[in-house]
Amino acid sequence: MYNIGEFISYGNNGVCKIVGTQVMTNTSGAENRQCYILQPLHDKSCKIMTPVDNPKVIMRSLISKEETRQLLKDIPEIETLPEQGARQQELAYQKALHSCDCREWICLVKTLTRRMAIRRGKGKKVTATDDRYFKAATEKLVEEFSVVLGMDTSETKELLEGAFTEK
Repeated sequence: MYNIGEFISYGNNGVCKIVGTQVMTNTSGAENRQCYILQPLHDKSCKIMTPVDNPKVIMRSLISKEETRQLLKDIPEIETLPEQGARQQELAYQKALHSCDCREWICLVKTLTRRMAIRRGKGKKVTATDDRYFKAATEKLVEEFSVVLGMDTSETKELLEGAFTEK
């Protein structure tokens, strides 16, 4: 169980702060469930209530500073996703994005950075799909790394951009 005040990664909502707990009773009044009250980092006006033992959503502790630093060092060695047909490619993007795994997000950003550079090099526009997934994966990395490293999001974006462009 996580503690009040702790930051966690909560499914597609990204980094959330645990702001409280509450016991919820279902509509029949028969079952009491311990729930977290979460506040997404990107939307302070939102509150999410989720069971502590929710099996439907990936809920995990944020990675450590050491793991974050290691991931940044590992970027050159992290493999990209294989090229596939458009539909299969998007399914691979979805799987990586919804994995709630920083290494998978880096793989996705690295793949899309490469694909977008190739398209631009041929004088083509970046596809809307590639752009959407690139922004989503980058946002997730920036959000988590910012909290873990205690950095401003703009500093974290610069750090990531530098890590992806270094050879």
